[in-house]
Amino acid sequence: MGAAISNKEIVIQNIIAAMGPLMEAVQLQALENVVRQNLHGLTLEEECTALSTWLDDNAHVINVFLASKKLEGCKRVTLIQYKTTAYQFFSRIRKNYRDVTKDDIKVYLAWRMQRVKPNTLLNTKRNLSSFFGWLHEEGYISTNPVKKGGMRIDEVCQVRLTPEEEVRVRDVEKSVKEQAIVDFLLSTGVRVGELAAMNISDVDFARRSVTFRGEKGNCSFRTVLLDAAAKKHLEDYLRTRTDDNPALFVTDRLYDGQPKRMSNHGIETVTKAVGRRAGLDKTLTVHVFRRTFATRLADKQCPREVIQLLMGHKKAETTDRYMGKSEERIIAAASKFFSAA
Repeated sequence: MGAAISNKEIVIQNIIAAMGPLMEAVQLQALENVVRQNLHGLTLEEECTALSTWLDDNAHVINVFLASKKLEGCKRVTLIQYKTTAYQFFSRIRKNYRDVTKDDIKVYLAWRMQRVKPNTLLNTKRNLSSFFGWLHEEGYISTNPVKKGGMRIDEVCQVRLTPEEEVRVRDVEKSVKEQAIVDFLLSTGVRVGELAAMNISDVDFARRSVTFRGEKGNCSFRTVLLDAAAKKHLEDYLRTRTDDNPALFVTDRLYDGQPKRMSNHGIETVTKAVGRRAGLDKTLTVHVFRRTFATRLADKQCPREVIQLLMGHKKAETTDRYMGKSEERIIAAASKFFSAA
């Protein structure tokens, strides 16, 4: 059970929530440190009594949560997902956050299940778990209605390419840029935002490696490797470029005579188009390439900690979900414990 939140902590979090939209994470952290230093040793009584009534406002506590996550380094897209999930939940449940029960969560997820895909439902539960888990840890609520283990959503089928589908994707007719993008994703398993942010200077063709700042976690730099096909087709694509844009992949359309850096949406448009031409019965998103990358490495007996590093995962459990279950991998592992007939 989280400890009751103090008046002093309420003041600090209100300040951070109010300034969150106006400041970067580093600036917010500095502000929090200064406020804490100046309030250290002080006892706040009547002047903070009125502030506690703000906690009845769902919108306010959502803003405090988002400010806290921003301080932790969460990306803007993640913050938007948290905010959207919270507002959708409260608009449906119509309760104060203090009164939400486990049954409310179950009813809401059951309602959502009829309207969204399994992966979206799982993300909804994870976002709610983060939100209510934070409320509990910070002392806003006494129990977490989304406590792990309290509910079970059946494991979502993580979409990935079969070996046969991968061959079809590789072999289908593609432009030079499409070929470079497909092989790059199959070879590296990077996130769509990471690929969109990459520059040509991030690639070391001599070492067949790419070093870049990761999109999640602590946003530290990591290095991935290019196989022979990815290296060749990336070089082929770059030789077609006559612009001076530093981006690794740019738009075909010109703006004032120059292309722009490809956006996340632009990259996803390319992969989905390739998937349709290959005759796949699934939507070929960048995340499908990412799961396929992890699964192929696991099937080749690559150590989990290596896959985790290449994927840029903070937790090994996340890597396990991406690797998925493979009949070939299970048989290969089990065969080590049985003698040949």
